[in-house]
Amino acid sequence: MQERFFKKNEVIFWEGSMGSCLYKIIEGTVSVVLGYGSKEEQKLTELGPGRIFGEMAVLDSWPRSATVVASDDKVRVLEITEKELDGFFESDPDQIRMITKNLSRRLRELTVSYDEACATIDEMRRTRGEIQERKEGLLSRIGKFLNIYNHMLGSRNALEAMERYENIERIREEHGQMRENMRFKKGQVIFRQGDAGDCMYYIGFGTVGIYLDYGTDRQKLLAELQENRFFGEMGIIEKMSRSATAVVMENDTVLTRITEDGLENLFKEDPSFILLVMQHLSSRLRSLTRDYIKACRTISRMDDEEKGGKPMSDEDQAMINYYIAQAQAMNNRWMFY
Repeated sequence: MQERFFKKNEVIFWEGSMGSCLYKIIEGTVSVVLGYGSKEEQKLTELGPGRIFGEMAVLDSWPRSATVVASDDKVRVLEITEKELDGFFESDPDQIRMITKNLSRRLRELTVSYDEACATIDEMRRTRGEIQERKEGLLSRIGKFLNIYNHMLGSRNALEAMERYENIERIREEHGQMRENMRFKKGQVIFRQGDAGDCMYYIGFGTVGIYLDYGTDRQKLLAELQENRFFGEMGIIEKMSRSATAVVMENDTVLTRITEDGLENLFKEDPSFILLVMQHLSSRLRSLTRDYIKACRTISRMDDEEKGGKPMSDEDQAMINYYIAQAQAMNNRWMFY
């Protein structure tokens, strides 16, 4: 770990670049900017002392999603590489919670935008041929997503990186043995939809089903989760109520229960396990980002065809149907349990 100094308007890293370190601000403030130096430049936020940024590059080998620029005359940051993460967390365990909360907040915010993009595609399809009669709200949303996609086209490596990492979906499969493992029988309910969330789970062995309206006539299986998967993360990070019911689908299913208070102890027992938690959140964020970019691209192609441009291909039509289904299914794929 080393301290680095930056002057006002000096770029710490560029959007679209690959990185191998994260940063903690010791002194001064930095700005997080999309399209820095372009006509579409947009300042997303400003971060001050104690805040961490750039963690995605370390956790998930993902290109930088924005440019970070020094806002003050003197900015001092601590640069932490992937190899130095264990020592960083050991010296300052509170950073474990800070990073996981930051990842979960970004997931929650991006999910809202993704839902809106899916709904826009659905409404564009339903109003095809009635372009002049479209309501102002829909036109505004179409414009918004066209701007986002056009920005991505100009972003350094953004779309290329999306494709490059499209198939990297799984987190590491091996880790040290943990204490407090829990064994379940088939049919046992782990938590119910609407329950208060206060923990997350890791599946060491077996299968868990995630259901909407479990035990009713409207019961629907959303997902089957197997070994080396996490679920229930919003319970530990955001204290959100459970949005679905988790049910054991296989005898002798073994789960590790993780509470917020236990994060620091888990790190002491097995630092790699905490990295698994963070990589799980990072992986979900990366996958959702990929789908969000594709949704914006679909809106762009629909708009182009409506204006007399190139007709959409069968693949484009399939993507439209996919996002309409996502909108109509309340975005079950990205639901936080």
